[in-house]
Amino acid sequence: MNPEAGKLHEDFLKTFYRLVYLSKIHQVNNPFLMECIGEFKKVAGRLLEEDDHITFQVSRGNIFIQYEKLLHRREIGKLVNNILQYFENRDIHGLCFYAAVQEASDKEIVDFGRILNESEQHKDPQNWFVEQMEDQGFFWVENVHEQDKDTQLTEQDTGTEPLDQEQLRKAKAKESYFCALNSIKEVAEKISSQKKAGVRKALRVIQNMVDLVMEDESIVLGISTIRDYDDYTFTHSINVAILSMCLGRRIGISKTSLHRLGICGLFHDLGKLDIPVEIIRLPRKLSKSEFDVVKKHTIYSVAQIIKLQAARGLKSKILLPPFEHHMKYDLSGYPQTPQKKSVSLFGRILTITDVFDAITSPRNYRSAALTQDQALGYMLEHSGTDFDPILLKAFINMLGVYPIGSLLELDTGELALVIEAGKGVDGTRPKVVILAADGQGGYTKDGMVDLDERESKSGLFRRNIVKSLHPATHGIQPAEFLI
Repeated sequence: MNPEAGKLHEDFLKTFYRLVYLSKIHQVNNPFLMECIGEFKKVAGRLLEEDDHITFQVSRGNIFIQYEKLLHRREIGKLVNNILQYFENRDIHGLCFYAAVQEASDKEIVDFGRILNESEQHKDPQNWFVEQMEDQGFFWVENVHEQDKDTQLTEQDTGTEPLDQEQLRKAKAKESYFCALNSIKEVAEKISSQKKAGVRKALRVIQNMVDLVMEDESIVLGISTIRDYDDYTFTHSINVAILSMCLGRRIGISKTSLHRLGICGLFHDLGKLDIPVEIIRLPRKLSKSEFDVVKKHTIYSVAQIIKLQAARGLKSKILLPPFEHHMKYDLSGYPQTPQKKSVSLFGRILTITDVFDAITSPRNYRSAALTQDQALGYMLEHSGTDFDPILLKAFINMLGVYPIGSLLELDTGELALVIEAGKGVDGTRPKVVILAADGQGGYTKDGMVDLDERESKSGLFRRNIVKSLHPATHGIQPAEFLI
């Protein structure tokens, strides 16, 4: 951390603590309190010049601001200890302030400070605080859950031996996926019922998923193989978010930008809620007039995002990519606009991940979906027209020739599921788990092998790939074997 950023983080800490202290002893019109609120907004504004939110967390005796650990200095030692004790007393692990905090009234800021102070007096301070924030409609601040708490599974939690780190990450990935599913469903239900829908849960889930992507990309890619015919629109949106965040990380975008990219993926098809359900579920290819109706969903997505209860700064940064994700790299897609400006980076990423997940998912209007390697081949043929060639190359390099979750038929007659992309020169020999029939119409794991293994005497490969198969043709859900 550079000294200037460190000084800014310390200033934020000081103004925050002074704010909650003064809001405890003064009325809203007190000049000292008003001066403090002004200083708090000023410091917050400087942090918000670089990011669209400010994350302030405490964990294991340390303070993190914008995911950066605050350096221990003797001059602020007492302040740090006071803040750590303050949050511990309230069982609160952090706060996230959005850009809209600068638009909050002085009274709202003071009420926030008083609620935070008062939470200590309640039996479940964290939940009471969250409920009060929601009741007051303070959408510019959010409680941040402790990231490691839900992954510390023990023998008591699972009824088995303690989980190792890989198992913990898999458990966390699975939990995050279904939390994301619940959050997008909740947003959809509220929109359909014409109720106000917020983004708090979705943001928290995406933040957790970004952490998982940074820790172990392969586990997150494994969970993106979930396919659900009944919940296609929702699982598709989550898969697009995951694939987009993984690709974003591969090309080196910042953690904050990954959060925004994930939200774009999660909400990119929100406009389909405005398309008549009978058209969405038609068991055949759409007619031209029906397809013209479906094409409006990108515009509808923008309209629905605008209506969400979220900071204006956040919404302004997630509107364009959902609007663009069907425009194609050469702008030959939809919607057609008079301005011939290149599709944004996030829009080009969504184009790739949206198509990949869509053409590898079984749908009611086609007899078979493409296997993952077939899908990449198809997309490569349209590089430079439908897809950004540089981003597509990065996407293919990320997934490998046979992506994680690919089902393969081997020359030994065995079925194998890819668990790790091939590391060789051409990447055509991945690590796999052998699947054996369980006698009940399903499959079970029958050992893991590396297709790069050779016979010691002949030097020939022990197993070779005959062809790839779509997991749905065998009733296989790859994620069940991967996580």
